[in-house]
Amino acid sequence: MVDIAYQRRMAMELLKCGKSRVWIDPKQIDEVSEAVTKKDIRRLISYRVIQVHPKRGVSRGRARARTVKKLQGRRRGPGSRKGAKYARTPRKRAWILKIRPIREELRRLREEGKIDQATYRTYYKKARGGMFHSRNHLLSQLQAGGIIKEGPVKRVHARDKKLRDEGTLRRKKAAKARELVKRKAEEAKKAKDEESEAKKEAAKEKVADKAEAAKKAGKAEKADAAKKADKADKAAKPTKEE
Repeated sequence: MVDIAYQRRMAMELLKCGKSRVWIDPKQIDEVSEAVTKKDIRRLISYRVIQVHPKRGVSRGRARARTVKKLQGRRRGPGSRKGAKYARTPRKRAWILKIRPIREELRRLREEGKIDQATYRTYYKKARGGMFHSRNHLLSQLQAGGIIKEGPVKRVHARDKKLRDEGTLRRKKAAKARELVKRKAEEAKKAKDEESEAKKEAAKEKVADKAEAAKKAGKAEKADAAKKADKADKAAKPTKEE
């Protein structure tokens, strides 16, 4: 076994890493053992004979998978909770998450002209007092008071109808694309069949032409043979009479 501890130490200094991270190609051990200067080691590094392993760290794969599960609502049960109720979700944060959508809905109704300034101010103060639990609760109260005709149920229906329409449009588009692909495949198949039929017909015609040519050649040979025979007979007759 060739000792390359000296070369490994020089590579460690040049690569600025630990001894365990230096990788030397086992197929080039003899060439590495002949390197005695740092210039030789640099040359081997440039030729990728000596390389450095990447740093080992803690993988984030499991943490990313766990975060995805938590965003989906998993891993939130009693066994996974740490901290008291209001340490996990402070009262201030819970209030912000509740009041902002309510005030946003009131502004939207005022800008669309569905409520006037006086009604906006009245319900704004009620929301500030904690009367409404959510955006839908606010809309149901406005509908019950006869202030607006649009309620949370109608909005949900409209949203569902919009989603259904979008889904129908996507399905139609996908069906149209499938039909186009199918039609193109059929046209390609038809063209291929026509091409193969044309090739077959051409081959048949070629064979027939060859047969016809052979037949004609055979007839010509027979005629030539008959002519030769006649000539031979004519040439033989005078000799017999003599």
